[in-house]
Amino acid sequence: MTTSIKRYFRLDRRDLVYLTFILEAYEGLATLSTVDRIETLVSVTTQPCFADDLEGLIGALRHEITLTETGPPEGCGLQGGACHA
Repeated sequence: MTTSIKRYFRLDRRDLVYLTFILEAYEGLATLSTVDRIETLVSVTTQPCFADDLEGLIGALRHEITLTETGPPEGCGLQGGACHA
């Protein structure tokens, strides 16, 4: 059983489209979901085999946009809490 890796980032609203475009260009690397559109909090989910590639991409993107890694929002955990976008 493969467990996916989910990371959370805050970013400037104007950079959201750019980040989405870049991740879509790397088809199959990761998926991006908006967790909170007001706070511009997103989740990026990948498979363990792509974790190093995603880390490299995020490192490169940090030279272009502000990505602040954070934890999941309250109520958005494995205990069945719901995330609201």
